[in-house]
Amino acid sequence: MLLNGKSEDLSKYSKVKYAAQLFVDKAKEVWEYSDLQIRCIYLISDLAKKGNGVFSIAHSTFKNMFEQRFDMKISPSTVRRFFGLMEKLGLLSINEAKRKNNSQSANIYIVEQQSNDQKDEHPQEHPPEPLNTSFQEVNDKQKPLINTVNTVKQEVDQDQIIYDTYIEFKEQGIDKSLFTKVLSQVKKNKEIRNFGKYLTGALKKVVGYKEVHVLVDFHDEEPSPKVDTNKIPYYYDWIGS
Repeated sequence: MLLNGKSEDLSKYSKVKYAAQLFVDKAKEVWEYSDLQIRCIYLISDLAKKGNGVFSIAHSTFKNMFEQRFDMKISPSTVRRFFGLMEKLGLLSINEAKRKNNSQSANIYIVEQQSNDQKDEHPQEHPPEPLNTSFQEVNDKQKPLINTVNTVKQEVDQDQIIYDTYIEFKEQGIDKSLFTKVLSQVKKNKEIRNFGKYLTGALKKVVGYKEVHVLVDFHDEEPSPKVDTNKIPYYYDWIGS
């Protein structure tokens, strides 16, 4: 856990010779953003200036600053997910922080990488000898991280699908516990081609099950129909049908 403080105090955690435009350029290299996300990047690039690539801010404060600067609304959950995206892309690291009195403080965000266009202001007269590195190792380092970026994109896209689907079916009576059980079963199927469509289909069947399936208590003299929602998650033989 890092110790929070003023910008000049946070600069000791810096990992780069920070330049706002180089950070923006690097961010654009690795992802395609919405208009709202692009604005988040520009706000972040400015916040990191005073601390040489390091800053600390609460999600609520970032939300207020964003809305005042761009005259656009942004939700706290969107702010949280965006910082998570920045970390997954390797652009920022999110570090827990405490104040000098040891109380919990806002997270500290550290810029991890930016474009390599920045030249050394004091070039060496004699460049260092190359390391004894094999051609294969050098070649691997020069390859673009396409697979890594694609994996992150899939994870983030899936997270967004899960969130949107939960909001949709929450309005249809699917609580978080039931949704989580269905989701865990869906994720076990490794042969799904369209995750969002499959998850939606499974939840629609659960909703239909809740509406029409009747369990009868045979211990009553006159059985009274009732729906036992606790048993719904165990009927996964019909989810994939």
